[in-house]
Formats: sequence, C-alpha cells, structure tokens
Amino acid sequence: MSIRIMKKPLLRGYFHECMFFVSIGACTPLISKSLNSIELTATIIYSIGIFMMFGFSALYHRIKWRPRVLKIMRKLDHSSIFIMIAGTFTPICLLVLPEETGLQLLMIIWIIAGIGILQALFFTNIPRAIRAALYLVAGYMTLPYLSIMSSVMGFTNLILTVAGGTIYSFGAISYGMKFPDFSPKYFGYHEFFHVLVCIASVLHFIVIYSIVGN
Repeated sequence: MSIRIMKKPLLRGYFHECMFFVSIGACTPLISKSLNSIELTATIIYSIGIFMMFGFSALYHRIKWRPRVLKIMRKLDHSSIFIMIAGTFTPICLLVLPEETGLQLLMIIWIIAGIGILQALFFTNIPRAIRAALYLVAGYMTLPYLSIMSSVMGFTNLILTVAGGTIYSFGAISYGMKFPDFSPKYFGYHEFFHVLVCIASVLHFIVIYSIVGN
C-alpha cells in the first residue's frame, strides 16, 4: 500500500514530542516509588507503553521520512497505541483489582492489544474509522470491572480513570471522523486528537502514581 504524503499542519507532532520528555520525568519517580517486584513490573510496563506511544508518535509525525521508512514508522506509531492502552491497564490489573479478576482482565486486554498490533503491522489499509473503533474496544474492556474498581481504588481515582477513558474516547472518535478540523494549516483534527491523548494520559498517570507504593 502506498502512503500519500500530504502537507501536515505546522503543529503536527509537537504535543507528543513534548509529552515524551514529560513522561520521562514523570515515570522515573513512579518506577522508583515501587515497593516490590509486582509494582516494579507494573510501572515499568506502563512506562514503556507511554514512552513508546509518545516517542513513536513524535518521530512519525515530526520528521519528513522517505516513503519506505514512513510505512515502518506508521506501523510503529499505530502499534504503540495498543501497547500504551494495555500498559495503562497493567498497574490497575496487578495492583488494584483482586488477583484472579486482575489477571483475567490483564490477559483479555493484552490479547486485544496483540490483535490490534497485528492489524497495525499487517493490515494497514483498513479504514481510519475501524482503526479508531479498535482503540475504543480495547479501552472499554474495563466497563464490566468498574464496580469492583470503585470498591477498591477510591472515588477520586475512579472518577479520574473514567474521565481519562472518556477523553480518550472523544479523541478516538475525533480521529475516526476527522473532526473538528480547526485550522488545517496549524491545528487540525489530528492535533486535537493528540491534545486529548495528552490530557487523558495525565489523568491516568495521577491514578497510577497514587496506587503505587501504598
């Protein structure tokens, strides 16, 4: 499949580039806050997912790649979104939910993430809307577990988790519908999607930071 090289809005990729460096500064104390091997494993997996998503997104969108390399970067960018989603679930599954329930959700979400990664790597020509729907399916796997989460993680963390997921959802819908396209020259629908991803990731980081080391 050939990738059309279109002129990007001037702000394309800048938000995720900034967040990549912010995430390094944020995840370093998060990992060091871990008190045991399970917390360390969970925070490392989460941090890797965040680094990959913001890092590959920034590289893909900020640099003018040759067409052949662009295809590879696009696959890495789209794959890393699924890794980030599953990575964000990992601390909640391992540190918040009861062991059996947590491992069950962890297995489900990583299987879905694996399917999403395979799609991103080998079926790159599927419509944008379907790709956005896959992000939503992966993210909404928590819905059956919200009642359990509410009883163990506290009201504030539950609200932040739901708010972050809702913002991610709006971002995925915006991405799939290519709306709103505020300024195609400077700040389009894709930049709006990136900003929502940044906001949601901050909310979820607050939740994860609060449950580690306690």
